[in-house]
Amino acid sequence: MTRREAGFSLIEVLVAVAVFAAVSAISVGLLAGALRSKGQGEAALERLAAVQRASALLREDIGQFTPRTARTEEGLVDPRLFAADIDGTEPVRRAGDAREILVLTRTGWANPGGVQPRSTLQRVAWILEHDALYREVRAYPDAAPGLEPRRQLIIEGLSTVSLDVLSAGGWSPRARLIAGAETVMTPPDAVRLRYELAGLGAIEHVALSPSAEAR
Repeated sequence: MTRREAGFSLIEVLVAVAVFAAVSAISVGLLAGALRSKGQGEAALERLAAVQRASALLREDIGQFTPRTARTEEGLVDPRLFAADIDGTEPVRRAGDAREILVLTRTGWANPGGVQPRSTLQRVAWILEHDALYREVRAYPDAAPGLEPRRQLIIEGLSTVSLDVLSAGGWSPRARLIAGAETVMTPPDAVRLRYELAGLGAIEHVALSPSAEAR
């Protein structure tokens, strides 16, 4: 009588493989779900951070607005002390889909100890291009030949963007304060930026100017 060799039958091996495959499929599904949730959470946090960045920058720019003109690279005076228009504030529309929706000069640009050869004034322009909002600043309030403005992405993925200015007790979709103009415009009291952002819905930022804060 021959002795039976120890081992697993084919059926036992197939059952073990099937169980292992089922456990692996469940584990992969759980891992994929966790990674997907993590990615969605990180995307939501990035959008929220962008909203907070937009609010802080708008509050700083409008809150430190000062009525000062600037010079172009050609040495010409840009008479706009303040201009806001969702359709574009430029006297000559720039090429492409980008448009300047807000331009002003502000104070409060930190220069500890006067290390940099510049003042604390800063010329700021907010640019809307497609579904993204950018902020451009120059190293000096007056443009210098060969020195391109520094562009910062504020927020992207926007839709239904609008910009309003509070002046003389009412909101207006556009405003232009020009140096030496015959018709004197009241300095803006506040600026309101509204848009929709995927995952967060309708967002509104309101920033007060020094003239409003002084009251």
